[in-house]
Amino acid sequence: MSEAAALAVDRPGRIILRGVLDLRRRLPLGRPAPSAAPAAEALKARGYRFRSVDYPGAAESLIFDTNGTTAVGTLIFEPGNSFSPATAFTFAGGDYAILGVPNATLSVATAITSGGLIVGIFQDLGGVLRGFTNDGGTFATVDFPGASSTQIIGVNDAGQLVGDFLDAANVEHGFVNTGGVFTAINVPGATSTGVTAINSAGDMVGIFSDAAGSHGFLLRGGAFTPIDVPGATSTSVFGINDGGEIAGFYSDSTGNNHGFILSAGAFSIVDVAGATSTLVTRIKNNGAITGTYTDALNEEHGMIGR
Repeated sequence: MSEAAALAVDRPGRIILRGVLDLRRRLPLGRPAPSAAPAAEALKARGYRFRSVDYPGAAESLIFDTNGTTAVGTLIFEPGNSFSPATAFTFAGGDYAILGVPNATLSVATAITSGGLIVGIFQDLGGVLRGFTNDGGTFATVDFPGASSTQIIGVNDAGQLVGDFLDAANVEHGFVNTGGVFTAINVPGATSTGVTAINSAGDMVGIFSDAAGSHGFLLRGGAFTPIDVPGATSTSVFGINDGGEIAGFYSDSTGNNHGFILSAGAFSIVDVAGATSTLVTRIKNNGAITGTYTDALNEEHGMIGR
């Protein structure tokens, strides 16, 4: 298992980044590209032109977000090598650059604002997961008060931060940070909650678990609405734009992963041609999307779709 996968799965309750990062164990080498499960075949397919984003020399590249100028994500040079951790990077103007998070043993850049504020997650020298912000090269650490670990997963242009944290009992909760004030977010009846994105209106989306499995949700005006792709065995919601379009990914009944867009109440499938897995992480105001796909050789690539 790669360091990125370990980051996501070795802590109880961590449902968010596990679904995005832990890809290598999902499909055996050489397995043909999946088709949608029968129950999901009625979903409309949405067409995009995709561009792969691969950090030079890295075995795995994952893209989480873009502001149209800069894309952010994480890379791994040698999966399974403890001396080759997940490392945050940026891609702008055709140039790749490591995002050197201070005192980090591994790092993931998860979101970026239109003004260039980058947020993400790092593991410190003591092995604790913490959130970070990078504003023009100035880093700050963000920790939910009293939490054993904190992940920042999304940010809007007003600087509101969202993510998840683990409490002393290893229970996962979502949160929003507005001007330095933290508010916990919990879906009623859920065993765990994580918030993944927030738009300019303050609408939030995320993922929660209950006895029936993993679901997406929308939090708008104080009301929670569950989101489940028809026919899916699990649904993960990861992005929302200012127009209310929602992006994410789901697993079908055969265990294959597909991206999706939810717009005006209708779901559309998003699959990179020839990929064995497609995960969509963000949808931008101009309709562009970001994410990750796994090719027929079981290699992971970041992608931007338009």
